[in-house]
Amino acid sequence: MSSSDEDEKLSPYEIMGSEIDETKADAAGDTEPGILDELSAYELDILLVDVTQEDPELFENLPDKSLLKLGPTRVSEAQKSRPPKMDKASAKCNHRTPVFVNFHRGSPDIAEEKGSRPWRPQGNSNNPSNTGLASDKQSGNMVQSDVNNNHIGDGLERRNSPYNTPPLKTLRNGPWSTNPANTMDFRRQKSPAYCRKYFSESLSCGFKMCRFQHVPVEGDEKFCIERVSQFIKNPMCLQKAGAVFIGYYQNNPPGLYFSVPVFTSLLWALLKANMLSDVLSVLSVSLAYKIVPDHEFLLALFKVVREKGLMGFIHELMQLTLKMANEGLVLSLDWLECVKNSPELQHLLRPNSPTSVSANHDAPFPECLKLAHSIVEIELCTKQEDWRWMGKVFTYICQSSTHPNNVEQICGRIAIALLSESKGKMSLPFAAFAETVCQSEGKEPTIKSFLGRIGVSLMLRYHKTHQWAKGQRVVEVLCLSKISFSTLKGLFGNEDGASRCSLVTVATELFLLSGSVEGALNTLRENQWFLSSHSWPCEPADLDSRSHVLMRLAEKTSHRDTLEVLSNLPGIKEPSDMINVSRHSPVFNSHLQVCVDRQILPVASDTVDFMFSKNLAVDQSVLHILLHKLGKQNLWLRAREVFRHSLSVGYYNGVSAPSGFMTLIVPCRLGEVELALTFEMFIAVNATAVLQLPENTTSCLSIILKRTQSGESEYLSAGSRLLSAACIPQPKLTVHYTAVNSSQEQVFTLDISSARRWLRHNHLWASEVWTH
Repeated sequence: MSSSDEDEKLSPYEIMGSEIDETKADAAGDTEPGILDELSAYELDILLVDVTQEDPELFENLPDKSLLKLGPTRVSEAQKSRPPKMDKASAKCNHRTPVFVNFHRGSPDIAEEKGSRPWRPQGNSNNPSNTGLASDKQSGNMVQSDVNNNHIGDGLERRNSPYNTPPLKTLRNGPWSTNPANTMDFRRQKSPAYCRKYFSESLSCGFKMCRFQHVPVEGDEKFCIERVSQFIKNPMCLQKAGAVFIGYYQNNPPGLYFSVPVFTSLLWALLKANMLSDVLSVLSVSLAYKIVPDHEFLLALFKVVREKGLMGFIHELMQLTLKMANEGLVLSLDWLECVKNSPELQHLLRPNSPTSVSANHDAPFPECLKLAHSIVEIELCTKQEDWRWMGKVFTYICQSSTHPNNVEQICGRIAIALLSESKGKMSLPFAAFAETVCQSEGKEPTIKSFLGRIGVSLMLRYHKTHQWAKGQRVVEVLCLSKISFSTLKGLFGNEDGASRCSLVTVATELFLLSGSVEGALNTLRENQWFLSSHSWPCEPADLDSRSHVLMRLAEKTSHRDTLEVLSNLPGIKEPSDMINVSRHSPVFNSHLQVCVDRQILPVASDTVDFMFSKNLAVDQSVLHILLHKLGKQNLWLRAREVFRHSLSVGYYNGVSAPSGFMTLIVPCRLGEVELALTFEMFIAVNATAVLQLPENTTSCLSIILKRTQSGESEYLSAGSRLLSAACIPQPKLTVHYTAVNSSQEQVFTLDISSARRWLRHNHLWASEVWTH
């Protein structure tokens, strides 16, 4: 009664069939196959116990399912001839209930009885012939469930096997009723004799040499996977799970029912239980069929070995790793980090040049171990500050690796190493590193790209930590290497968001803050003062940062360079919805004022022209002073350009000289130079009429001095300026005051003959300047 629930889950033939000799079963007479009665039970040494079903000690609190495997009694011929005796017990129970007890498994007297009972079957689980015999004899030794336990489908025989057993028809609380056809089929079928205790989750087989199967037979893959899956869930059965998996797949290839999740779960369960020997055995078996785990499991396995100091497993584990790498397992750099200091790994890897690490190996040297060796080399170079040798290692990695992701992670390690504080605090490790790379195959696009990305990461880090001088030198090295760093991304995650505009600004600021104004300007010019494009968009914050850097740079440059800097402020050359260009007007007017004050008149005139072209408001008082100074310094070409451009954009809207109208209207606020320029314009636009008039004509050109809000004294002084302005052009013009019109405005006349002389002397340029 102690085996209870587990016995209930197993089919009867697994409990008894393996222990019954086929010859004894056949000698039992003409009974139905698989049915035991009192006589055959006696011959087979099975104890029959009579019980009374009214006995409260036996039948109170019975479980829902029977705990015993019971069979019907066989009635002898003698018993058939006489009526049965009826008593109180038999009146309530219409048949005897035999109880089958298996002494072969549980009796302590087995050893003593072997000599007296030589017929008892014996077997060795390691003997194939015995195993096969046990398997072949099952059809004759099957024991069926009785009316108290009619669960034929439960147990191991429900596995997906070619030996599926047809169910028997039974009646509850009645005698056995079997289908003869089913019985014969059942007898002919062959079923392996599996050890019920070994495949139980709560029992274990105590025999050193068990005669029953501990390994699923060929074709029972589904049964194997199901048992492994069940054993994995029970920590006490993990060793059996590994043994069942290994035992089956050592002799059978994976088939339809092979499950990768079960395989993976088995590995993780064994690893968590620190059963490393079983893990390696499972991996060895799976590798025979080119089945490998993922790199995460391999990483976890190496970490367990390393943390627990189980160095004895390293050699076998490394050999398996090499095989898995050759079968296509992609190993991560985290795994390389975990195993790089292993003595066995150092034994496999030659400590010399990375380009010759595979010279002594017959099989192709896995790329993962080349990378592992490179990591070791990088760390060694960092400790020894051998940046040139690190450059050679970097070049080798770029040339030999076929996985860009691995190269990128290696470059990240190199960038971190180059950021380390060297003995000479002012030295720049990146300089020696880049020089070596450029000398050895550094012209390859891949090498230049990764070298540039390392430089970008260093540049951003030095800028963030305010190491301006080192950051400046990094940019200089990149420029000398002819690497367009602004089109590259950094190696670290937070650097992917850096736009091209931001990279140019950072490089410029590194030069500016380290005191190299020229370097800052050259950086901007070499990158065409880049701000934004469809391929390289930028954020408003990038534009604000650029504006601040340019404003600081403009304060430290020459006046001509300042105009170039200001003309490249965000929103100036390329209008942007994110920038209101009018906000830059004060900056330009300040620069214009400085240039006028310091007599930098050519730059000032260029500044005015640029502001007009970008619709930036110009301070009119500064413009007035600029034209006056240009005329006084005989810079008439500049003066004419500025005045003409000013007229075109509406800064002298009071000046009117329509062609053929023969009258000039000028406001009284104009200065002498501005008045002289209006005279030139007036004569040029009326040149045809002036030249066609006869020499003795009495006609004249009229000039009206328009009043403004100024006082009378200012208006009168304007008339004097007008007469003085007529003397500025060469040859001089003849202007006379004539009268005051109805609007109380002074009217002057320009002599036709003086105008004709001026035209004949200046007609080559006057027409082009004032009429186009």
